[in-house]
Amino acid sequence: MQNCGHTPDWTGPSVERVMRNGKRIFSTTFKVWLVRQASEPEVSVAGLALKHGVNANQLRRWMRLQHLHATPRLPAVLPVTVSELPGRSEPQCSASAVAAIEIELAGAVVRVPDGVDERQLRTVLQALRR
Repeated sequence: MQNCGHTPDWTGPSVERVMRNGKRIFSTTFKVWLVRQASEPEVSVAGLALKHGVNANQLRRWMRLQHLHATPRLPAVLPVTVSELPGRSEPQCSASAVAAIEIELAGAVVRVPDGVDERQLRTVLQALRR
């Protein structure tokens, strides 16, 4: 068999029980370990599944499920100054808070300084739209 780029072997029980129809119920610890190994760079998922007696499609399904149940990362939020629209009393801005762009959205003015990360700005604007 061709090397799948994977060196460690599973030492614990991989199957919890076998149903009457022959279906194997794999242990959760084995599935988590196998998904973690399959996520390593340069690892052949098909080779890893074959080596451990699992159908490659089943392993890919476990990988998708693992990503769905992972805790989502919280978005990084930029420090923004929100002031009222022009014509109303606006707070005084310091010279260091000079904005390169001003965006009016949902009754607020967002001042965007030079060099702002695009993903962070998108997160702030999406939060204002809600």
